[in-house]
Amino acid sequence: MDNSLIKTNNYTVFTFTSTSNALKAERLLMDIKAEFILMPTLREISSSCGLSVKMAPENQSVYYQYLIDHNIDIDGTYIVEKQGKKNLITKARM
Repeated sequence: MDNSLIKTNNYTVFTFTSTSNALKAERLLMDIKAEFILMPTLREISSSCGLSVKMAPENQSVYYQYLIDHNIDIDGTYIVEKQGKKNLITKARM
């Protein structure tokens, strides 16, 4: 895993309808050696599942399509921009 993804201030997250879907997404993304981090869902994003997948924005479309093609139910896609100690969150249209 690249440390730049951990420290980045601008990233995309996928939220899921269940923990099961989040863990399946993690396994599928690991299979293709995707660059991502499984993380707790941010408080600013109210989701039914407590886990999200964090990735670089440029990977969003490819990973989204891959997960959808493998029947993973993605609840939402969000763009996160850290501004100081706050997160500016925008829901992405997919």
